[in-house]
Amino acid sequence: MTVISEPISNIAEADNDTDFFFSSPVLRESGDGTGMVTTTPILVNAVAGVLTTPDLDPGPTKVRIGLNSYYIVIPDSVTPVRLWPLILAGLPVPPAEEAEAVRNGGGVALITVLTEAEYAALTSVDPETLYVVVPNP
Repeated sequence: MTVISEPISNIAEADNDTDFFFSSPVLRESGDGTGMVTTTPILVNAVAGVLTTPDLDPGPTKVRIGLNSYYIVIPDSVTPVRLWPLILAGLPVPPAEEAEAVRNGGGVALITVLTEAEYAALTSVDPETLYVVVPNP
């Protein structure tokens, strides 16, 4: 059995009101193999800014914090473990960021960069050109 203990705060450095629900995501055998773990959630709130759960059965667990749910794996530990590293370990790997083309919403045929002096020297402005004006060198 494992206790999760985590300091909890909101951006104002105080939070004893957030509901934390812990449950098994599926009906399963207990970590020690002597019984069954149901999917019934337990509610835990922080006290004096520290979330401390009762002993929890090690294994796959869903924790719901507000409207967000995270799948974690509770380790078998005789000492309390923190929640945040368990959440981080369970997050999916984010997709690689890739450059994308700018999509033309219509009306722009050309984008050009001009200095302030070059822009001032234009005798007419093309309505289908987007002018990016930079300071004179």
